[in-house]
Amino acid sequence: MLAVPVLACGGAESMPADTGDTQAETSGDGDGDGDGDGEALRPNWHEDIAPLVYGTCVGCHYDGGIAPFALETYEQAAPWAGLMSEAVNDGVMPPWGALETEECQPDHTWLDDVRLSDAQRQLLADWVTAGTPEGDPDAAVPLPEPPSLELADTTVVLQNPSPYTVGGTSDSFVCMVVDPGNETDVWVTGVQIIADNAEVVHHVLTYIDSESASDDLVDADGKFSCPGGFVSLNGTSQISTWVPGGVPTETPPDVGFPMPVGSKIIMAYHYHPTGAGDEIDQSAVALRWTEEAPALTGYMGVLGAIFSSNGVDPGPNDPDGVPVFQIPPNVSNHVETVTYKVPDLLPPVDVFTIGTHMHYVGVDMKIWIERGGQELCWLQTPRWDFNWQRLYDVDAPIGQMPKVQGGDVIKLRCTYDNTLNNPALVEALAQQGLSEPITINVGESSLEEMCAMLFGVATDLPLGSFF
Repeated sequence: MLAVPVLACGGAESMPADTGDTQAETSGDGDGDGDGDGEALRPNWHEDIAPLVYGTCVGCHYDGGIAPFALETYEQAAPWAGLMSEAVNDGVMPPWGALETEECQPDHTWLDDVRLSDAQRQLLADWVTAGTPEGDPDAAVPLPEPPSLELADTTVVLQNPSPYTVGGTSDSFVCMVVDPGNETDVWVTGVQIIADNAEVVHHVLTYIDSESASDDLVDADGKFSCPGGFVSLNGTSQISTWVPGGVPTETPPDVGFPMPVGSKIIMAYHYHPTGAGDEIDQSAVALRWTEEAPALTGYMGVLGAIFSSNGVDPGPNDPDGVPVFQIPPNVSNHVETVTYKVPDLLPPVDVFTIGTHMHYVGVDMKIWIERGGQELCWLQTPRWDFNWQRLYDVDAPIGQMPKVQGGDVIKLRCTYDNTLNNPALVEALAQQGLSEPITINVGESSLEEMCAMLFGVATDLPLGSFF
């Protein structure tokens, strides 16, 4: 009996699966039905692989899903078996950017870590070696129920104010603004995007606009353009990042995001066209909130080079030796570092979520803390992929999470590939009608860059003056 952890896009649980002998048997007639003695080859689809695939892949790989092909049946999955095994062995799938490296081994682990275990990867490899046997449908084991994608105890569901047409060949970045309608000050404890058209909704960042700064931007349909899918308006704070198959965003116990009366909710959509004609989307967001103030307030923030070169350290490619955020063309390993010193008066506060943010030229980002002569690495995303950015929640109770405190030096290191060897750059250039790399400056458009840390902290202190 082999206990196989069953994962989902954004969640994990354990489920025992009787895999028998996980060493692949290759005897038989090649159709994967048996070994010549009436015994089904193991591992096979119905008894071993289907539970794994349903737990780890089907959240995105289903008919009509965001993934380019479905994996719901043996007939759908078997032709992709070799690619599936290769992708999970390379760590490309399921999408997960927070990796341990030689230079970054955080003391904490992550909630909803979707990476496959060594045993799961070996199971897929053995299935491929065995010739992808289907097995006996009558012996099929129950398929796992993926973690619920519905937010429990939802307070309100807010649909986008208007439908949006996704067409052409270029990605779209549009912000939808909705009024949550709270008549008193509340604290948000849960968020979930309800995708209307999963074929085109690639990811969504959700913000609380506590000062209604978006009021002057929205058109008659309740939307405005947000290049790069990133919002930095006065009084806005990010509260969730949604990707297909993602579980709801929930704050740690007794923590909430303040949402004063009059606030707006902004959803920054990244739409990816199918290439097969126009598609319509009118998604929604589910919110859960409480009117009773929690013991700790959640604060979301952004640090780094976002719209200017402030805080950028000197670099090897700085023009005239003056520190500036600028990535020259045809440079494959350009590095920008950003330094932020935490004000001395800040007492230790818990950091419950961390994220990295760059655009299409970025390839690697690392975040660490310098404290008392030590370096404490928090997060590295060495295979940065703009299409799969997310926040990473710390798997620890309040009080045992990473801390940020006065005197800390927060360091961000971003590495960029501004050459045609970077396929993401090639695509971004083509969308602008360009074929050669250009000088990349700091900014919010697709052919500008950022080096930004997203974070959430929980405290009973007012932190507006610190970050």
